[in-house]
Amino acid sequence: MQMQLTKIIATVRDDYDPQKVIQLSDAGVDVIRINFTHATPESSASLMKEINKLNAEGRTHLSLLLDTKGPDIRTGMRETPLQVKKNQTFNIFVDLENLTEDSDIFCDYPWILKDVNIGQQVIIDSGLLLVEVKEIAKDHLVVKALNDAEIGSRRHINLPGVKIWLPAMIDKDKTDILFGIKMGIAYVAASFIRTGENVKEIRSFLDENGGDSVKIISKIENKEAIDNLEDIVKYSDGIMIARGDLGIEMPIHELPVYQKKILDMCFVYGKPVIIATELMKSMVTNPFPTRAEVSDVYNSVMMRADAVMLSDETAVGKYPVKAVQYMQKTIAEAEKLTNNKHKDFDIDCTEESEILKKSLGRYALMLADEIHAKMIVVFSASGNLARYLSAFKPNVPVVSFTADEKLHYSLGINYGIFSEKVEKFWSHMTENQEIAVKILKEKKMVKKGDQVILVGKKVYHNSDQPQMRVVRIEE
Repeated sequence: MQMQLTKIIATVRDDYDPQKVIQLSDAGVDVIRINFTHATPESSASLMKEINKLNAEGRTHLSLLLDTKGPDIRTGMRETPLQVKKNQTFNIFVDLENLTEDSDIFCDYPWILKDVNIGQQVIIDSGLLLVEVKEIAKDHLVVKALNDAEIGSRRHINLPGVKIWLPAMIDKDKTDILFGIKMGIAYVAASFIRTGENVKEIRSFLDENGGDSVKIISKIENKEAIDNLEDIVKYSDGIMIARGDLGIEMPIHELPVYQKKILDMCFVYGKPVIIATELMKSMVTNPFPTRAEVSDVYNSVMMRADAVMLSDETAVGKYPVKAVQYMQKTIAEAEKLTNNKHKDFDIDCTEESEILKKSLGRYALMLADEIHAKMIVVFSASGNLARYLSAFKPNVPVVSFTADEKLHYSLGINYGIFSEKVEKFWSHMTENQEIAVKILKEKKMVKKGDQVILVGKKVYHNSDQPQMRVVRIEE
C-alpha cells in the first residue's frame, strides 16, 4: 500500500455534494477546507455534519479546516460597476454620506486616511486597479488611476507596507469559530494575521470556548506578517503561505523569495506549512494542468511543504477529482526523489520528557532509514511525538495510534503522519504493539518480512519509560 507523505487540502463550497467529497477523499484528499469568507454556519452545517458522519462510518478520514473571513479592507456596495480610465482622478471616501455614486468609491477602513501618504500606491480588486494617492482630505482620499479598470461591489483594497489597525478577529470570525468548535473542526485558518499577538488572541478565544484542541493555521498574506514572521510562526500551530494576497502586497517576482523565507522559518520551529493558491488554477476550466502548474506542485514537495492546497480547482472547478488525481500523481513522483535528513528544530518547551520524546523520534527516523523499515508506529496520547516526527520530515510513513477522537483528526496537515484510532492504550507496550500490528495487517499496510519501528512507552513504578523497538512482521 502506497502512503503519500505530502498532504492534500481541498476547498469545497458550503453546498457541496457529499458524494463528491467521498470521491475527493478516495483520490487522496486529507483535509477539507471551507472558506467562511462566503460560507455561514447556517449554509455549511449540513455539509459539515455529513462529513463527520462519513468519518464515523469509516468511509472517509477527513480533517475539517475552517478558513476565516478575517479583518480585510473592502470597497462598498455599488448599483453599477465604476468604469475607471487611466489618469482619471476620483475619491475614496470613508463616510458613506458624502459618497458620489457615479464617480467615487467607499472604503470600510476609516484609518486609511492616517495610514497612507501622498504618492503612495493603493491596490484595488486584487491588482485589477492601481491608484496613486494625490491628496488626503478629512473624509476621503483623492487618487489617480494608473490603469483602466471596472470596479464592482465589495472589492478588496490592499495597502502594501502599511501597518493595519484592525483586530485579529471580526465579529463574524468569532461566530464562525464558535460554530466550528461545535462541529468538531481540527483547524482554524486565520486570515490576515499580522503579529504574534494576533495569534495569541485567537488562541485565547479558542481555549476559553472549548476549542483547546483546535489548531491555528496562520495565513501569511501581507508585508506586515512577513516583518513579524518569527513571532507568528512561534505562536502558531502551522502556517499557510497564502500566495494570492501575498503576491498583491509585493512585487510578484519577489513572491518565491518570501515563500522560501516562510518555509525556512517554519523548519526552524518545526511547524507544518501549507502552500496555497493557484497550484492547478487552469483546471478550473481545463481537464488537465499546465506544465508550469505541475512543476509548481513538484517543487512544493521538493521544498518540503507539509501540504499543498486546492482552492477554486475543487470548489467551483469543472474537474475537481481530476485536479486531486493530477496533484497526487505529481506528489508521488516528487517523493520518489526526496531524501530528508531529519534536521533538528526548536521547540518552545523545557520539559525533560518532551525533549527526550523529540530526540527519540529523531533517532527512530534515522534507524528507519538505515534498516529500510517499512514504517514507524507511535503511540501518543498528546500527539506531540507524531508532530515531532513529522517536523523532522520522515522518509517513511509514520502511523500514529491514538484513543483520542479529536487527536485522531488533528494530524491531517502533518507531513508523513497517518492516524489510526484504537479504543484504549494498555500500560504494557507489548499489548499496544499486538493491537497495532493486527490493524496494520488487516489494512494491508504491512506484509510478512517488513520491519516496523515502534516508539512508545511502558509504565513502570508509576513512571513513563520511553521505548523504541524494531519488529519484524510475521504471518
